[in-house]
Amino acid sequence: MAVRAFLCQNVAIGCAFGAFGISVLPMQAQFDVSRGLATLGLPLVVLSMGLTGPLSAAAIARIGLRATMLTGIVVSALGYLAIAFAPSMAVVLAAYALPIGIGLALFGSLPASVLAGNWFQPDPGRAIGFVNMPVLMMLAPLAGLPVIEAGGVRALFFALAGAHLLLLPAAWGIVERPGVCVERGQATRAAPAISARALLRQPLFWTIVAGGGALNAVGITASANLVPLVREMGATAMAASVTATFYGLASISGALFAGMLCDRLGGLRTLTLLALGISASWLALLVAGASRAALPAGVLLGLWGAGVFPAINVLAAHLYGAASLPRVLGLFGVCTLPLTFCLPPLAGVLHDASGGYPSVEAAIAAVGALLAILFFAAGRLAGRRPAHGGEAMAA
Repeated sequence: MAVRAFLCQNVAIGCAFGAFGISVLPMQAQFDVSRGLATLGLPLVVLSMGLTGPLSAAAIARIGLRATMLTGIVVSALGYLAIAFAPSMAVVLAAYALPIGIGLALFGSLPASVLAGNWFQPDPGRAIGFVNMPVLMMLAPLAGLPVIEAGGVRALFFALAGAHLLLLPAAWGIVERPGVCVERGQATRAAPAISARALLRQPLFWTIVAGGGALNAVGITASANLVPLVREMGATAMAASVTATFYGLASISGALFAGMLCDRLGGLRTLTLLALGISASWLALLVAGASRAALPAGVLLGLWGAGVFPAINVLAAHLYGAASLPRVLGLFGVCTLPLTFCLPPLAGVLHDASGGYPSVEAAIAAVGALLAILFFAAGRLAGRRPAHGGEAMAA
């Protein structure tokens, strides 16, 4: 099941995020639109995916994981087909915002992590880390560029839709949890799930939202700004490209590394270490300046950043129980949208206002240190209370 979840997560995120960058310039030329409009599709996917997270949780509870994920695959594939036939940029943006964004919520990281968590209790960290390794996100640009060169950007979107169809046989074999086969219209519930109202009343949940959302925003900022940051340091385009490639490889390792840490240390301690690593890496970028030492520091950002979502998954399962995981992650996605949608552009504003990246590096290093303190304090407090279902909380 871990392999099936890995394939679903990678097709969802790899097609949407990995292939997006190489499609921007061809789409801009094809529809004669501004760069800002041509790059609006991905933010719309993030917004839609976050807003429809609770929909995914409700679907999992009502019809089960397999039916939910199969529906998401088909819906997302229809979105890519709509882009392939789109007569205008408005249709492209609508396809990103609706079928693709909703499809990702139904078969992407959230349900894939839930599936892995169901099968690998009581220590799901390694499995969740494995599932969230962004392999296809790194490979999609390399595979997609020859497709664009051979058949144009429309051929790319046909290929992305085809990748979804090829995923259907693997998704068809999904079983919700060991020893249970979920029939149509029947969802399996291992234990009562926490209600949304009760969850939203818990200070610890809002601590996770604030800290996890900020770390996710920092990760998005790093991904979007790494290449221009390295170029501003005086690196060549080739050196920046190599740095970005190793950043992707570090991200793949980081997801699995964080999962292993979660199994040994618990979610809150792992998030503390990730926040410290992120802070130290941005501080190293600031201190290194234009020296060659800045490149390894930039690569390490991928290692720390990719571990945040698996750690949040493991922490939520430990705190609230596996049955509550879809609801917790769905609400987490909605509640963190102001951070993940607004903070990364603020880094660009700060860069423009100060005339460079040093101010951005200093600000993020300080934020990372504060988040490490926040998670450490939360871990100390959480360790003194019983967890959901009577188990000790993993701090």
